[in-house]
Amino acid sequence: MAKRSGNKSMDVVELLATIEQRSRTHKESLPEHDVRGTSFWSGVSFRLSGVDYLASLDEIHEIIPIPETTKVPGVKPWLKGVANLRGVLLTLVDLQEFLGRPSSRNVLNQRVLVLDQKGSYLGLIVDQVTGMQHFDKNDVLEKGLTADAAVAPYVVAAFEKEQEVWRVFGMNELAESAALHQIAV
Repeated sequence: MAKRSGNKSMDVVELLATIEQRSRTHKESLPEHDVRGTSFWSGVSFRLSGVDYLASLDEIHEIIPIPETTKVPGVKPWLKGVANLRGVLLTLVDLQEFLGRPSSRNVLNQRVLVLDQKGSYLGLIVDQVTGMQHFDKNDVLEKGLTADAAVAPYVVAAFEKEQEVWRVFGMNELAESAALHQIAV
């Protein structure tokens, strides 16, 4: 420990220098992890109708519980309304209903994946968010991504990990689709 002296700022500097020296002395005993040459893909995993999907971490602005919503008259039933997200208008879409399926009954587990589409915010209600997943980009699958016709236009890739297929749901593809923009009944 640093010696006590009348100059307290000197004690802090000496202590930091001692810690630095000890760290340099013991750095050889630390395990090395070389990440050069590796490329990882990270995504948020979520569930729809019991099937796990991934959304690229780059496409998700944030994840929130379902906020209080104001209904919008004259729109399709899958557009649940709009909400105020810290002063920004958030359009809420029930992704299950948009895909032609019944909405989840488990409201406590449902979450909203918020997408920032060039300043317009879109909230997609999903059955459940299950966490983060990381994959080596070399494990991407090119064929047989999904047999589900309703989801197929939005599945842009898939990864395989431990003999399980993780489908990547293209949030940007969904947000730019003509079907999502035709909201009037």
